[in-house]
Order: sequence, then structure tokens, then C-alpha cells
Amino acid sequence: MTMKSIFKSSKAKYTVFLSLITALVVFAGLLYIFSVNLVLQQDNRLHFDEIASETANSIEHKLNAHISAIGSYAYRFSDFENLSENEQLAVLDEITRTSIFSDVVYIDERGNGLSSQFGEASLFQREYFRDGMRGNSSVSGSATGDFSNERMNMFYVPVMTGEEITGVLAGSLEIDYVSTLIDTDSFNGNTSSYVVDKSGSVVLKPLGDILHVETGVSLLESVTLTSDSELEILTKISPSETQGNFLFDYNDDSYFASYKAIDCGDWVVITVVRSSDILAVTHNVMSMMVIFTIVFTVIAATAIIITGIRNWKSKNVLNNIISERDNLKFIDPLTGGPSLERFIENVRTIFDSTAPETHTYAMISMDINKFRAVNDHLGYEEGNKILAKLAVLIERSLTEGETFTRKNADSFCILINYVSDIDIFGRIDTIISDVYYQIEEFKLILSFGICKVDDLTMDARSLIDRADLARRTIKGNNESSYAFFDNNMLNKIREEKRIENVMEYALESNEFKVYLQPKYDLNNHSLIIGAEALVRWFRGGKMIPPGGFIPIFEKNGFITKIDKFVFEEVCKQQKIWLNRGFDMRTISVNMSRMNLQEPHFVRDLYDICTKYNVPTKYFEIEITESVAFENLETLTRVFNELKNYGFHISIDDFGTGYSSLNMLKNLPVDVLKIDRSFLSDAKNERANNIISHVISLALSLHMKTICEGIETEEQVNLLSSLRCDMAQGFYFARPMPIEDYEKLLYSDAELTV
Repeated sequence: MTMKSIFKSSKAKYTVFLSLITALVVFAGLLYIFSVNLVLQQDNRLHFDEIASETANSIEHKLNAHISAIGSYAYRFSDFENLSENEQLAVLDEITRTSIFSDVVYIDERGNGLSSQFGEASLFQREYFRDGMRGNSSVSGSATGDFSNERMNMFYVPVMTGEEITGVLAGSLEIDYVSTLIDTDSFNGNTSSYVVDKSGSVVLKPLGDILHVETGVSLLESVTLTSDSELEILTKISPSETQGNFLFDYNDDSYFASYKAIDCGDWVVITVVRSSDILAVTHNVMSMMVIFTIVFTVIAATAIIITGIRNWKSKNVLNNIISERDNLKFIDPLTGGPSLERFIENVRTIFDSTAPETHTYAMISMDINKFRAVNDHLGYEEGNKILAKLAVLIERSLTEGETFTRKNADSFCILINYVSDIDIFGRIDTIISDVYYQIEEFKLILSFGICKVDDLTMDARSLIDRADLARRTIKGNNESSYAFFDNNMLNKIREEKRIENVMEYALESNEFKVYLQPKYDLNNHSLIIGAEALVRWFRGGKMIPPGGFIPIFEKNGFITKIDKFVFEEVCKQQKIWLNRGFDMRTISVNMSRMNLQEPHFVRDLYDICTKYNVPTKYFEIEITESVAFENLETLTRVFNELKNYGFHISIDDFGTGYSSLNMLKNLPVDVLKIDRSFLSDAKNERANNIISHVISLALSLHMKTICEGIETEEQVNLLSSLRCDMAQGFYFARPMPIEDYEKLLYSDAELTV
């Protein structure tokens, strides 16, 4: 055999060897990818099952809490039949006003229902009434309300007189509100949880309904099952097997579902997520592994070495992904302390391992007043460093059986042991002192809300909510301070929730009305030179005081819709007066600070004026002075934009803020509205001097002045002597419907035009 043939033979064998190694590497890589894929799928499904189980527990707790809420009133109806009708209505009205329910109905054993809001109706055929008479307490599926056309869920309990069931007490809640109870935010908000009965029909569904199914429709009949049959799944979700999962297809997409039975109406919670979402991590790792396999194939000559290296790296990648997921779940990335989820688990562990007679606990909610000013002054990076320092100080103050977390932004939660209130005060004073001496970059003002833990079975989130509520009652103080939670605050929560449940419906149903309060010329007390637009809410024939809903709307952001509603209603009326040829007056409209954060706020107002073809010069946009302290730069931009579009601008409550002179220097203001607090005592010489100087300053800057809250002739004479331009208040006229303002302003001759 020649050397050439030997070489060719060796080359062929080597080529075959490399091919075999390459094939083995590819096979091993594919096998490894398949194995990793299975492991990750199983891990993610188990993780989703845990989340679905926690979601079901949460939904069960929320539903039972509302059932308990209506049950807490049942004892008052044991002798209800012996009351007069007026007394019965009074009891129902009191409970409706003080509870979270939209309406509370008592149904006697004959099925006769009574509501303080809607009167009487026969409810004998209602299934929830019959179920209640059988001694069951539960919640009905969604249906048209007994007394209205709104979709409702009824939470009901039997009424006992001695050992006998003599009726049913039911509280109704709008379906949208109940839907919020079963909303979830797992997997980036891509999950939906449905409450179904034993037949698989949807009883309750969330607002975030990814399947878009209707209540009363069988969830299992609406989808294409890819694992098990409908009959098998219905058998599984009966109480004999309380938890499991299955796969299905719906609208050309695949889904994974996990179910768990709950102790409420013999129902089952089914939580659904797209397979693409639950397998996202798996797909990422799979993509990486495919790339690795291609690389292995290309460099087959070093296949064995590269396979070992790549396998080692791939395992590290997988471990890093799992580790990163756990860190995001349980560690606050900014402070390195426990995340909110870990904190909640820690609290439950502490409570479960504590004998009630040995320890008492308090939940403390703490945040920094006006922390935005820290970020604006020092920058976000330095602001984050201050938060990290604060977390270290809090952690150092903890003892055994205590924990903390940064809930969000500049808000912290702390669980502490205490023996007496003195211990709580001492812990708070220590934190305030440590912050004062060890964080020198900025003087921090801290607010603390305290909720004493009376029941170790309470969940941490409820305790945090109560502590937050207590803290918000003193939010905005100029010194560090604290407040304790009490039952009056709980009633406030219920009232706020009740208002929030109906506010959108109220706006759509024209329950909000615009009133106008005239403004008078102080040089001619009979001359009306304009008005201020105010909103009033009429519900059930009664007016809700503005103080009862405006602060709630400002907190939840709904105030921006109300502001624009008022502006558009005024614009419509101005158009009517223009068409009649009336002598036009400027009307001022209040705008909340939240509007200033919207990028198209001024343009939206201008577009409304354009829609009705009303010149902007007939509108005065009124902003509270204290807004300037929060962000003078933003306020300057908005004011300049308002002036460019031709609107007038007034500053409300002038003289009570922190930056009055700086504001006048920078802002194009037309009118200064002097706060009524300066007129509380017309004989107060210092207050009068302040008013006099403000008016003189305004005159020198070519601004008009107006004073609100005028109630006496003495105040009118004082303001006239000080050269104030305008006034408004009860002395001249109260806020009134637009029709009454029109009659007051324009003569009979003008009204017939």
C-alpha cells in the first residue's frame, strides 16, 4: 500500500470519526435541550400551580370576608318583623350607609324583600333566597339586580330567631367591584382567575378577562380541551379532588389552567395563563441551547471539549436564571432587604410561631414627606442611596421576631414587638433620631402610621393597609409625626370604597351638576363680573357634600375626569349665552394638580373650546398656590401654555403656600385669590396689613385681586377700603344652579332673546 493510499484511508477514517463525534454531539445536545425543556416546563407549571393556589385562597378569603360583613348585621333582624315599616327602613338605611354594600335587602320567610333605597319586591324565586333559607351563607352569581338593571352579586346569610330561620339578609355589590376581588397580577398580569360551579359554568370573572367568556356559560364547553375530557375534568374538580391542572386551546392559542376548590358555594377557582407566558423562561433557555448546539456542530473537531464547556456554561445560565427569578421575588433590588412578598411570608411565619399571650406586635407604615423634592434636588441616584441608607438604619433597629421591607418608592413597612405604647414611641423616636444624625444629605420628614395587631390570624396586607390609612391622616406635616389606626378609619375605608364603586356610573348617569357662585365688583356691589364653577353630586335625591368626595377623587385620580366634565359643561353653557347675544362674563374653573402631569392637558381644554366655538378669553383656569411648591418648573410651563392659548389664570388660596413671591416672579398670573383665612377676624390688624400689601403688590404687577368667603358687611367695607377688585361669598350669593345664575345675571328682556 502506498503512502498516498494510506493517507487517504486515514483521512477517510478521521472524517468518519469526526462525523460520528459531530452526530453524537448533535444528538447529545438535542437530548440535553429536550431534558432541560422538560425540567423547566415542570418547574414553571409547579410554580404556576403554587401561584394559582395562593390566588384561590385569596379569592376565598375576600369572598368570605364580604359574607362575614353582611353576617355581622344579621342579629339585628331576629325581631325585624315586630318593627314598624319606618323603623325597618331606618335600620336598612343605616346599614346601607355604613357598610360597603350598594344596597342591603331583608327578605322574610315568605320571600318578601325590603330595601331602604328601592322599596318592596317579591324575591321568592331567587335562588340565593332559597339557599339562605336552607341555612347557607354564600354569594350569588352575577345577575340583574332585584331592584335595578345593574349587574349585581348578592352576598347573603340566613337570619335566625332562636333556633329557627326566619329570613335572609343580602347585600348587593356591582359586578365590576366583585370582579376586582378576583383580579390577579401574576405573570406580568397575563393570568385570569374564574370562579365556576360544579358544572363548569362561570359564576364570577375578573375585569382582566383574557378569555372574554360570559358568566353563566360553561368554561369547559367554550374551549377545546387537549388533556382529559370535559367529563373527566368535571369529575376531578368536584370536592373529592380539590386541586389539579389541565391544558386547552382557545382562539388559536394554547393555555394552561390550574384549579382549586374553595369553601364558598361549593365553587372552584380556575386560574388560566397562556402557555407562551408560562414557558417564557423555558423558551429563552431553549434558544440559548440551540445556539450552543450549532456552535458545537461547526467546531466538531473539538466537540468533546466544547460540549463539556458548553454544558457547564448552560447549567450556570440555568442556575443564574432561577437565582435571578428568586432574587426578584424575595429581595428588594434597591436596598438588598426583603421584598414585599418575602416580608408578608416573614410576618406569617412570625405570627404562626408566636403564642398570643407572649408577644404583642404593631405594624408600622413609614414614608418620607415630599421625597420628590429629594430626587429633584439631589438626583435619582443620590435619592436611591438615601433610601438604601434608611433601610440599613431600620434593619439595625430590629430585634428577634421583627422584620421590615421597602414596600415601594420611599415607603417602608416594619413589624415590631412591643409591651406598651411607650415602646412604640421609643422605636419611632430612635428611627427619627438615627435619620437626623446619619443622613446628612437632606433633612427628611417622616410620617408613621401604626396598626396594633389584635389578631395574629390577620394577613399582613390587611395590617399594612390599615397602617397606611393611619399614616395618610398626618401626611404632609412639616415635622416627623405618627398616628394610630382606629375603627373610624376602617369606616372611612368602606365609605371611600363605596364612593369609588359608583363614581364612574355616577358620571355617566349625570349625577354630577355644575353650580355657579357669582363674583361681584367691590366698586359696584350690584355688578356681577363673573362666577366660579363648582361641582355638586346628587345621588338618590340627596346631595353629597363636596368634602365627602373631592378628597377621594384627588387621591384616586378621578378628579381629572371631574375637572374636564365641569369645564365642558361650562363651555356648553357659554355657547348658549353667546348664541343668545348675552353680555359675556368670565367663569373660573378649578383644576387639580393631577391635571398638570398630563402632557396634553392645556391642548385638551383648547380642543373643548374649539368644539363649541367659544373663545378661551371667557375662561379663567384656577390653580391652588401650594402646587407651585411641588414643581414650579412644570407649573411655569403649563401657565405659559395656557396664556398662549388665551386663557386667564388665577391663583387660589394665595398667601397660604410656601413660595408666593417666587411664584409671582415667574408665573404669568392674571388674578390673585386671597385665602379666606385672612378674613377670619376683620379686626386683626396684622392680617389686614398682609391683605393690604398683597393687594398693593398685585396692583404693581397689573394683576386683579379677589377675596373669597365674604360673609359680613364689615368684611366688604374692609376689602373696599384696601382697593380689592372683586369678592365672592355668602354675603352676596351662595353657589347656585346654572339656571338661577342666568336669572340673576341677565334681565328678563335678555332672557327672552
